[in-house]
Amino acid sequence: MTDATSRPRPPAPTQAPAPAPAPAPAPAPAPAPDESSTRPIRVLVADDHPAVRSGLVALLDSAVDITVIAEAADGDSAVAAAREHRPDVVLTDVRMPGATGIEITPRLRETGANVLVISGFDLDDYVLGALAAGADGYLVKSEDPQRILAAVRDVHRGDAVLSAAATRAVVGALRDRSAADDRDRGEASQPSPDPVPTSGPASDRRPVPGDLPEPAFTRREEDVLALVAQGLSNQQIASQLFVEITTVKSHLSHALLKLQLDSRVQAALWWRQHRG
Repeated sequence: MTDATSRPRPPAPTQAPAPAPAPAPAPAPAPAPDESSTRPIRVLVADDHPAVRSGLVALLDSAVDITVIAEAADGDSAVAAAREHRPDVVLTDVRMPGATGIEITPRLRETGANVLVISGFDLDDYVLGALAAGADGYLVKSEDPQRILAAVRDVHRGDAVLSAAATRAVVGALRDRSAADDRDRGEASQPSPDPVPTSGPASDRRPVPGDLPEPAFTRREEDVLALVAQGLSNQQIASQLFVEITTVKSHLSHALLKLQLDSRVQAALWWRQHRG
């Protein structure tokens, strides 16, 4: 019987070391906060009465999201301060020494500011004059303090603000304009003793009201203008049209450019006069 020869066992296979885990990806940097949504609304206050101006400044500075960056006691100083400090909103009185709040409104808007006129007078001429000059809103000084703060925020967002008295003035002006248009249409239907000639050079003919074509709006621009004329804010328009607020602002900006107007209040008046 032959002894079996023991065969050596083969060495156990060597297990390869586990690969080192891949380094975790670096976390994405946090997006920078939108400066326009985090910094306070910068306001310039223009009023020639020191006590009233101080009261407005104290009220505005009491809000955590509003700060007064400059003050002015007359129209020319207000324009100079706006050009130097570039405020978001200018809160200006109507009657001031030198240039009035209405007269300086176009120059204030040129600095990029929204203009909120506040006055102790609710006379129709002041209201309509301020809105025609491009003001974004009109308040009387007897408004509740919280209403004034809310108005500053509203015009900063691009919305329009009118006091009850200002609204009455606008409605009255629209009513008067509608009555005048009706009279004009009635007179136009009567035969004219001196008809306007239809021949000859165009420069020799008098322009007829309504000859100038209306701007060619897109459907969305018309939607936005109609809702602006109803008094809706940008947020409300965005919700109703199921779009972003930035889209509403873009459509409104394009419409204002086509109309050659400065403010949404003017656009609302135009829409009511021509399409309302």
